[in-house]
Amino acid sequence: MDQHTLAPRRVVFFGDSRADWWRPLPQLPGVQCLSRGLPGASSAYVLQRFHALVAPLRPDIVVVQAGVNDLVELTLGHRERMQVVAATRRSIEAVVARARDLGAGVILTTIFPLARGPLPDTVVQRAIAELNRDLLGLAAADVQVLDSVAVLAGPDGYVRDAYADDELHLGAAGYAALNAALAPLLGNGIRASADT
Repeated sequence: MDQHTLAPRRVVFFGDSRADWWRPLPQLPGVQCLSRGLPGASSAYVLQRFHALVAPLRPDIVVVQAGVNDLVELTLGHRERMQVVAATRRSIEAVVARARDLGAGVILTTIFPLARGPLPDTVVQRAIAELNRDLLGLAAADVQVLDSVAVLAGPDGYVRDAYADDELHLGAAGYAALNAALAPLLGNGIRASADT
């Protein structure tokens, strides 16, 4: 079949407000990007909405960014942090599994770190780092993990000022940096499980 007659690879960006705010979406030949973010959503709610918002689109790839809303309410309690991090990890793993069940490839972005505010939230930042270490372990033939910290963070581990819109969200420059890191994966670097 002629390359020009192939249907574009459909990529769905799915998750919380950080997925919803992903602008600009990547512009690549042969790739159609759609956004299905849920501002304010916990990872459990993202999971709950997967079949309604993502499955009907029949994606070739699902880009997942979720989890920060679960972590931002944490207090100093060690036991609570462990429980919340574990529950968030389970929900994200389940989102990845549902995408794979559709035959889609997955690009799981680690949870974006916070940007520095007047009072940097070290409790939440540590929880993000802890969960991100677990998420890096989910890589597989049909699951690429994009380390957002390596793309976005400065030497202190917080999102660089030039990339931040506020303490939780990125501006256009942050998403442009992520798009540059995503381009090789979206172009041809990941294959859906049905193809492997």
